[in-house]
Amino acid sequence: MSFIIHPSRERGIAEHGWLNSRFSFSFADYHDSNRMGFGALRVINDDSIQAGTGFGKHPHQNMEIITIVTKGSLEHRDSQGNHGIIKAGEIQYMSAGSGVHHSEHATQEGAVSLFQIWIHPNQKGGIPLYDQRDFNHHDKTNRWVTLVSGDGREDSITIRQDAAIYSAEINEGKTLSIPPIKTGHGRLLFIIEGKVEINGHILEKRDEVQITDEKEYTLLALTESKVLLFDVPMH
Repeated sequence: MSFIIHPSRERGIAEHGWLNSRFSFSFADYHDSNRMGFGALRVINDDSIQAGTGFGKHPHQNMEIITIVTKGSLEHRDSQGNHGIIKAGEIQYMSAGSGVHHSEHATQEGAVSLFQIWIHPNQKGGIPLYDQRDFNHHDKTNRWVTLVSGDGREDSITIRQDAAIYSAEINEGKTLSIPPIKTGHGRLLFIIEGKVEINGHILEKRDEVQITDEKEYTLLALTESKVLLFDVPMH
């Protein structure tokens, strides 16, 4: 099928007290052989971390890691000497390359909510990379804003893959086109907040749809909605 809906209730769950997570794909103790990723997209984790807690230093290798903070502030440190505080509306990018260790903690001021996204790179190895960008000044109202891409277009963060992540905030009653893509790519639409209609189907908060054909679709916001759109190679 070229149009597959995955309701929020079907996601994996992890409850650790200090950390509450929902997994779009198999991760940690959650395993579903039918949910191992979507093309080059390997992880969409929906995390809430309590104030002052987080992940101690741990390794990564050969993965493009994008963190979208939606609430609070996240502190990052890594073995390359990078240190940053990522606040709501900001995005952190780390290309693990040949290997890097990092830690992530919610600051003492309060809990942090975020999406952590992993994308397989188009090459193995390489020097680890780090970037951090504030997207609060971008107008996402009824339009797509490019957050990351393989070529850095439209002031987006450049990653090591021919992939892109877009964000939009759609007013109730407004429509937004999901444009066609190149052959060999797929699209995944993830509803952050709100309620939308696409191709005759209604999607609500944290639902997602995977699209593997090349047709153009139209998104109708039934309420004020925030969405993410992924464009990734399917190999």
